[in-house]
Amino acid sequence: MNVLHLTRKLPALVPQYVSRFNCVGSACPDTCCAGWRVTVDKKTFNAYRQTRNPAVSTLLAKNVTRIRSQGSDGNYARFELEPGTHNCPMLQDSLCSVQKNMNESYLSNTCFTFPRSSRTFAGNHEQALTLSCPEAARQALLHADAFDFVEAEITVRPDMVSDMKSKNGLSVDAMNEIRIFCLQLMRTAGMELWQKLAILGTFCESLTTTLAAEGQGGVAALLNGFVEMIENGMAIDALAGMQPNHELQGRVFASLWQLKKAGGTSDSQRQVFSAIAAGFGADRVDEAIAIEQMVERYSSGIALLPEALQAAPHLLENYILNEMFRDLFPFFGTTPYDAYLQLVSRFGLLRMVLAAQCNTDGALPDADAMVRTVQVYCRCFQHDANFAANVNKALRNSGWARLEKVYGFLRT
Repeated sequence: MNVLHLTRKLPALVPQYVSRFNCVGSACPDTCCAGWRVTVDKKTFNAYRQTRNPAVSTLLAKNVTRIRSQGSDGNYARFELEPGTHNCPMLQDSLCSVQKNMNESYLSNTCFTFPRSSRTFAGNHEQALTLSCPEAARQALLHADAFDFVEAEITVRPDMVSDMKSKNGLSVDAMNEIRIFCLQLMRTAGMELWQKLAILGTFCESLTTTLAAEGQGGVAALLNGFVEMIENGMAIDALAGMQPNHELQGRVFASLWQLKKAGGTSDSQRQVFSAIAAGFGADRVDEAIAIEQMVERYSSGIALLPEALQAAPHLLENYILNEMFRDLFPFFGTTPYDAYLQLVSRFGLLRMVLAAQCNTDGALPDADAMVRTVQVYCRCFQHDANFAANVNKALRNSGWARLEKVYGFLRT
């Protein structure tokens, strides 16, 4: 059997849920082979052009086109989706005809890798998953031990493993200490989620200030100070007077929701968007909704969300942990505080669409429905680079980026 892309098996540090993940193939309710225009790397494109395999050669020649503007070796061509269905043309009877007729090594880097993200950092290989995959979301969000870290063997294409370098004037070891502190903070027992996020925001703001004034030399004292404040209870005491501001929460995230016009391309996506629209009091996904109505519906839904979350008690915390681990928090933004703002904006908008679905005359959404909402949200919102940029711009223009306003929306 010919092999196009070689793979290696490597020991890696992974969250427990990654070690349990397996693609469910044709049983997937929201396949990654539909709705996305999949990119093809140059090596794979050339192999597609040269193949004489009668089962796929005509399909590949017809449906894979070069990216002429701003292309690269990694982003060299793309599959053109079928009109109407928005399916990849290689999807035949719910199976990939490239994999079936040529073998897995002929998948493009994008198709082989998704939903995995692999890197080398601080002397370890690591792998995380994006929750836009339904099975990845189910494994990550429903299990108490999903973010216990273990060593597992992963299979990778070596050129798809990123090598994370130092950033913000910090050594990789110092970055790792900070990253571990942030993850451990979010897993600290005895604190509510909003308290952990509030302390995380204070830390990221202080870290940004410290790096600007002192560089890496001030990091050890900063970490020690926060560890001490958490252990002696001072960090929680400082938050005692913080009150929820549902009006602020509703207005900020209702305006962000309206930046995104989406109805979904699969049955699963359409069901989620219809449930969200109904929760806001709309009959259709594309119906205009007044900000005041969205705020009112958010306020009623957020009061019911804790009851709904009893069916999936780890869902929101595990969502945040996955975002942090996958994106190497707090080092994916321009500053640690910028990374924090991106994290809480994702969290806040997700919380809003979950709350909207609690406005129902029937039963509250169950665990499966909430997992499906997270998955569709990640797929339709977080994979949209333009939307992410608009969110960050809207937050800063509204003045919401100030930490005292962040505090006002964290507590529900």
